[in-house]
Formats: sequence, structure tokens, C-alpha cells
Amino acid sequence: MKTIFSWSVIVLLLALSPSLGSGIATAQPKSPQASAVDDSKARPPVTSADLKIIKRAREILDSPAKWNRADNRQCPAAAKTLSLYCALEVATTEVSGQAEHRGAALQEARFVIDEIAANRNYEHRLMGYNNDPTTTFSDVQEILRIVESIFTMRLRANAGAAPVTSGPAKPAGSAVSQIDIEVVRRAQKILDSPAKWNRENTQQCSPDATTFNLYCALMKAAIEVAHAEDDSGPAFKEARRVIDETAPNHAAYHARLVDYNRDPATTFADVQKLLQTVADRLTQRVATQ
Repeated sequence: MKTIFSWSVIVLLLALSPSLGSGIATAQPKSPQASAVDDSKARPPVTSADLKIIKRAREILDSPAKWNRADNRQCPAAAKTLSLYCALEVATTEVSGQAEHRGAALQEARFVIDEIAANRNYEHRLMGYNNDPTTTFSDVQEILRIVESIFTMRLRANAGAAPVTSGPAKPAGSAVSQIDIEVVRRAQKILDSPAKWNRENTQQCSPDATTFNLYCALMKAAIEVAHAEDDSGPAFKEARRVIDETAPNHAAYHARLVDYNRDPATTFADVQKLLQTVADRLTQRVATQ
């Protein structure tokens, strides 16, 4: 079964952890004495170098052809494919000049795995998750993307800016946050193929559903990302606004998201385009706020 990521757990429990109060540390080589202590629960302070490491690991594993799903935690320099563990190790060495088994990037990836695979009891979390037959390449990418988002929020908070928080969707006229953009991006992933789309005339969204209309894709995304079962947030409002501006039959719609979705004139490509337009607009608003 494909892994389902709960952002409400991951972002709230990991990004807003006690490490927020530690400030931004500068990257320094570890002493031999410190390296000798192998604490599986260690949570080093996050630095700008750690964010670079995660971004580099995402570049290293940017296609399924580069992924090695038979990890043994040995990372030869000439390897053409890399596991999740090795991608992080290689990225750490490239950025910091040395491998750090308990560095912030590797540790945070382990903590994310702890949250989403709590009952699997891997002996080595990165290797076990990487080699798990149920793990897909998209799952591995998502682990790295979540860690990057967590690090970005921690660094922003430590620098003195207001941290991005989850919670009820914002009322009309309030500022758009990165969380709102992530809601739309998650909805795009939920509806990433025609096989996952349905035209059901409903706003009752089953948690066990395998296909989704536009409304339910956004609602599922809002619950997973923002921990908010609320259809009045910026993602929903902007989607309705785009429908008003672009749908020829919008004047006849009673519930715009549902009615647009079931309109015979609406195609799956139209739904994808709408979500991309919403994501672009929200991104622009965040950049100009």
C-alpha cells in the first residue's frame, strides 16, 4: 500500500519542535569525542548548510533511474544509483566536507520515517524504509521534500521571522502562507492522473476514497497539510475565483468546485490547469506580501 503522509503530524511535531529555541547554529566539524557518541535520538540544531544538504540530496535522487532500492548502507564513490541513505551521505560530504551519520539532515529524515512508518520497527530506519517493498520512488522524494520544508520553517523562525503555522484556514483578505501553497500542491499530487479523478456531485469526502473530485482533493490536501477541515481557506477561495473567471458556465453553478468538476465541458486537463493556476497565483501573492 502506498505510504500516506500526514503533514499535520509531520510539520507540527517536527518543524515546530523544541529545536526552534536553539537559534541558528554555524556548521562546525564534530570532534572525535562527539562523534564517538551514537545517539539515535540526537536532534542537532539546523543550519543553512543542512538545508543545502537536503536540496542537494533531492538533486541527486531526481529520477527513478538514480534510485537504489537495495540499500546496505555502503556508498561507493563510483555508484551510479543511490539509496536514500547514500544520497544524504553523499550530499552531506559534498556540502560539509565530511560524512555525518547523525547530522541534522539524516536525523530529520529518520524522524519523518518514525512518524509515517511508526509500526514497522526498522532496525535501520533509512535503509529499512528505502528497501521496504511498499516504498515507492515518490515516497522517497516526499521524505526529502518534507525535511526541506521543515528545515526552511525552522531557519525562518530562528532568524526572527514569524514561523509558518498550521491551523484553520485563513479568512478572506488575510495573508497567504506557504502552507496554503502546499495545500494546492498536495491536491495536484492527489489528482495526478485521470484514474484518480471522479465527477461525483458531492462535498462528502470519504477518508477511504481512492478517487476524488476537485472539492474532495482540496479537502483531503487541507486536512493532510494544514490540519484544517475547512473549505474557506485561500486555496479554496482562489480555486473558486479562477472558476468564476474562466469557466463559460460558471453563472449556472451553485457550488462552484463541485459543479465545475461535474460539468461535461470540464476535462481532467482543465482540472489540472485550474490547480496549477491557483498554485501560481498563491505563490505570487506570498512573494509580494
